[in-house]
Amino acid sequence: MKIILATDFSNENQMLYPYAIDLMKDVGGEIILFHAFIDYVFVGDTSFPGSLESGVFNQELLIQIENQSKKQMEIWHAFLEKAIEEQKIPNIKVRAVLESGDPKNELIALSEKEHPDLILMGTSGLGLKGFLEGSVSKNIITKVTMPMLSIPKKYQWRESTDVLYATNFGKYEKTTLERIFSILKPYAPTIHVLHLLVDQGDAEKAYELMEVLKQSFIGVPITGDLHFDIINTQNPRETMKLFCEQHNISMASFIAHRRSLLDYIFRDRVTKEDFYNLGIPMLTFKEPED
Repeated sequence: MKIILATDFSNENQMLYPYAIDLMKDVGGEIILFHAFIDYVFVGDTSFPGSLESGVFNQELLIQIENQSKKQMEIWHAFLEKAIEEQKIPNIKVRAVLESGDPKNELIALSEKEHPDLILMGTSGLGLKGFLEGSVSKNIITKVTMPMLSIPKKYQWRESTDVLYATNFGKYEKTTLERIFSILKPYAPTIHVLHLLVDQGDAEKAYELMEVLKQSFIGVPITGDLHFDIINTQNPRETMKLFCEQHNISMASFIAHRRSLLDYIFRDRVTKEDFYNLGIPMLTFKEPED
């Protein structure tokens, strides 16, 4: 297994380590510890616009940023290796990748080069902006072809045993559910397949499609359990939040579609921001290209 762990070197990012180690401790593999630093700085100088002095200052500042990033990478690389060593797991290797440039673009480029099984990263989830946070991470969700696990800052780590999977009965639901079981195999999760029914005119079709999805797993070996739920509601956001609280949901998952992230899930009544603001990890999959 190969995981890209994207970090901004903040203390909050330490919450990513247990997920990376847990998901790989049985199968082994490689963790690519990734960070990108901005390689351009704009310095306003009304006295010397575009002057040599301003350019020299920019260059010196960039060198400082690069050197600091290298030091931080060494610290975090050692920290991760120590965490693996303390758990006595010999089959996980760590490789550091430090790049200069736009973090979003560099992460996308690295994922296309390495073809990881999973991208693991932190996110603020509340509109704050930083390295791979907020709108940046939401943008990446629809750009990368491999699964991405986003962990909110200040989230208290716990095993992902109860997972919400939001569905509107697309053509890739069964395949995606099987991939979730594969990724989260160490947790033997219970996946709650949820459809929120807002338009009662769609009720008959929704129940038919849910039954088809349910029947498709008969005889299929899975490490965990599946529950299927359709809930009638006129307030999808609050219903989803309440469902997560009642079922002790520790992770939300969905397919990120090309048109709009959740166009095919809850008919735009629940947005990606609503999922982010649940305050729990999100495991997302990009809709395959036909």
